[in-house]
Amino acid sequence: MIKIHIGLKGSGKTKKIIQDVNEAVNIEHGNVVCITDGNRLMHDISRQARMVDTEDFAIRNFDMFEGLICGIIAQDFDVTHIFIDSIFKSVKGGDMESLDKFVADLEKFEKKFNVSFTMMVSAKESEAGENVKKYID
Repeated sequence: MIKIHIGLKGSGKTKKIIQDVNEAVNIEHGNVVCITDGNRLMHDISRQARMVDTEDFAIRNFDMFEGLICGIIAQDFDVTHIFIDSIFKSVKGGDMESLDKFVADLEKFEKKFNVSFTMMVSAKESEAGENVKKYID
């Protein structure tokens, strides 16, 4: 499963990811990971979720971010859900076209490793590419 929450600042995406992560921790039978830029969600998200702060890594593009995801999956085959908060904060040089290609790669990871992804995107829905539009929740 891939879900994308898209909207401009102030549209409730952060509140939604906190709710989704905490719910996933309670119902999923594997490990839940939340990737975010900084530790601002640390106090709101269950301690059972593994938090990954992208500030610890010099991520410059979606290829590097994809490498991070591959490392998380390779390190823990029990990961069932990866949440990505504010993708463009983690991938500073990212744009909507690159995001569309990245979502196509997430589809492959989902099938191969049986991992679900939920992502927050700060942008107008009208700017989304075809791959992103398929998964807007």
